[in-house]
Amino acid sequence: MKEDNILKNLRINKSLTQQELSEQSGISIRTIQRIEKGLASGSPHTIKALAKVLNVQDQDLLVLKESQDSKAESDLNKVKLLNFSVLSVLLVPFGNIILPTLICLYHKANKNVSRIGRKIIGFQIVTTLILFFLTVIIFLTTGRGNGAIPLPVFICYSMIAIVNIIIVIRTAIDIVKKREVLKFFPDIL
Repeated sequence: MKEDNILKNLRINKSLTQQELSEQSGISIRTIQRIEKGLASGSPHTIKALAKVLNVQDQDLLVLKESQDSKAESDLNKVKLLNFSVLSVLLVPFGNIILPTLICLYHKANKNVSRIGRKIIGFQIVTTLILFFLTVIIFLTTGRGNGAIPLPVFICYSMIAIVNIIIVIRTAIDIVKKREVLKFFPDIL
C-alpha cells in the first residue's frame, strides 16, 4: 500500500465510504477527497476528527501529512529545476525549450510539475519565435553580404537573453512564494 494513501487505506479497512466518513467526522467530503488525493494535508482539527472516527491515533494520520509535505517539497524542487533549466539557452541554442521539455517529459506523471512546465515551455517557445522573426527582419534589412552577424542581431539576442534571465528570477520568486507563475502569459500548451 502506498504511504500517501494512509487515509484511504484506513477508511477502506473500516468499510467506510467517503460519504460515511464525512458524515461521522463532520469533515466535508471534498476535504476528505483532497486529502486522499494528496492535494491537501488537513488542519489539526480535521486530522483529529478523522482519527477519532477511524479509531487511530492522531500521529497515525500525521504521517500522512508529513509524507505529503515532503512530496510538496520534492515537487517544488522539480519546478525550480525546470525553471532554471531555461538558462541553458545561454550555452546551447534552443536549450530554453529542449531541456525544460525533457525535464517536463521525465516528470509528466506529476501534474503540478507538468502544468507549470507547460506554461514555462509555452512562454519560451513564444519568445524564441519572436527572436527568430526579429533576427530575420534585422538580417534582411541591414544587408547580408559580409558573412558576419549584424550587430543589431547580436543586440536583439542579448536583449532576449536578459529578458529570459529576468523572467527566470521572477518565476523563481513566484515559485518560492507559491504564487501562480507567468500569470501574465496565457496557457498555450
